[in-house]
Amino acid sequence: MHTIPSTFSRTVIPITGDGHRLLRERLAALTSVGRAEASARVREAREDDRDPAENPELMHALQAQEQLERRIAELQSQLDRARVLDGPSVNGEVAIGTRVHLRRIGTRGSPVEYRIVSSIEADPSRGMLSIESPVGAALLGRRSGDRVEVAAPRGPVRFEVVAVEADREPELAAAA
Repeated sequence: MHTIPSTFSRTVIPITGDGHRLLRERLAALTSVGRAEASARVREAREDDRDPAENPELMHALQAQEQLERRIAELQSQLDRARVLDGPSVNGEVAIGTRVHLRRIGTRGSPVEYRIVSSIEADPSRGMLSIESPVGAALLGRRSGDRVEVAAPRGPVRFEVVAVEADREPELAAAA
């Protein structure tokens, strides 16, 4: 049995249904395929009859296996603490599970769309913005027409909330 390191927080994590499914899929992949691959690597390295202290392949395989187990424990902890939200906000406010269209004030660019998600699901390159990120945190509770200012390394950045909508059929991330 694997224990969860005490460094993992016991606080509840709000998460979308898709995020919960993604965590379950990642955990299943690591506990089945990941563990099998790690065990095979350790087994192969042990076939070398050298003293374990002089077997770098074995040391690397054992370290990789330990890292895998830590990741599994982390995902299990996240799943244990995850609270799936009923659905996105329908009151026009930015919340987890909503899509928000932002325009950077002072530029002529088109609005950018983000799906507001928990930190577990965040992937800005795919338009999934964490509620814990500076921009995500500044947007929570805002409505269409509101303006927000976010501290950035090169100075404050200002955004206008162009639209807030309940999430459409969400895309489930397949990447682990």
